[in-house]
Amino acid sequence: MGLIKSSLLILCVPFFVMTASAADHEHHGKDHKDNKEVPAAASAGDDSLYNLKTDLLDADGKKVSFDSLRGQPVVISMAYTSCAYACPLIIAQMQQLEKELELQKKKNVRFVLVSFDPTVDTPSVLKKYAEKRKLSSKWTLFTSSSDKAPREIANLLGVKYKKIEGGDYDHSFIITVLDSEGVIVGQQVGADKNPKDLAKLINN
Repeated sequence: MGLIKSSLLILCVPFFVMTASAADHEHHGKDHKDNKEVPAAASAGDDSLYNLKTDLLDADGKKVSFDSLRGQPVVISMAYTSCAYACPLIIAQMQQLEKELELQKKKNVRFVLVSFDPTVDTPSVLKKYAEKRKLSSKWTLFTSSSDKAPREIANLLGVKYKKIEGGDYDHSFIITVLDSEGVIVGQQVGADKNPKDLAKLINN
């Protein structure tokens, strides 16, 4: 399966498949860092993220397989609930995209957030967080019983994250669009892009 690869120092991913490239941003608190980028390999049927056989926990504590998302377009990102700046902005931009899709009458789209802080982000914490952020019924929040599943998903999405002193994380700002079979069709990399542009990649 073709994967988007990242090094320890530089995350290499595209902004959109139809564009050449974009700047990656990593955040903790209010800090930003610009990194270089290169185009990703072309997608193919065997590049489905759902080939990853891993289990997650939803906000009700139910064990759910990652490939249960198959069947409709998905807008997915990774975050952690105690994040003060970047993660709320990721969610706000995903909600902006959600509103744009509603205006375009593209309703069959699922929004997914995967926590990379499973020790803190228990299912009950995720449920309260979804209420606090006023996330609609189109949203699904996932955590896990260990760091293994989020690490594997992060590798597939090109997301890099690292825990730092104080319990916060340095992490990539990436919003990804998957087709109904789990193949990446485009990504927003960095907070300084217009998430509405991702709507052009969703056909349903």
